[in-house]
Order: sequence, then structure tokens, then C-alpha cells
Amino acid sequence: MGDKTQIATAALAAHFGNLLAVVGGTTLGMMIADGPAVFLGEVASHRIPLKYVRYAAALLFGVIGLLILAGVGKFN
Repeated sequence: MGDKTQIATAALAAHFGNLLAVVGGTTLGMMIADGPAVFLGEVASHRIPLKYVRYAAALLFGVIGLLILAGVGKFN
């Protein structure tokens, strides 16, 4: 998950000056957040055919893309 989490971890470690506590806390937080999602995904993968998950994801991606192109949600 190399993304904003790594930047936030580095910024927090620089701000608080305790690298071990910050890295430990962010790692634990990510495990608490991601653990249930991985477990539920594993359980669901045995009950829901992956083909339908792919279709739903593609449809959702397309709808979101169209909404962005239409300017839905812009506040300016």
C-alpha cells in the first residue's frame, strides 16, 4: 500500500520524532483496517463468482467516469 500512507507516516515521524512508535501505530492501524476486508473478501470469493465481481466493478468504473465527465460533484 505504498501511497499517501507512507507520506503520512514519514510526516508524522518527522513531527513527533519517534519513528518506531509512528511506524508501529500506522502499521497496526492498516492491519486493523485491511484485515477484515481481506477476510471478508476471502469468504465472499467462495460464494460470489469472480466474473460477476469484474462486471460490477467495470460498470461502476464506467458510471463514475461518466459522472466525472458530466461534472457531477464539482463545487466550483
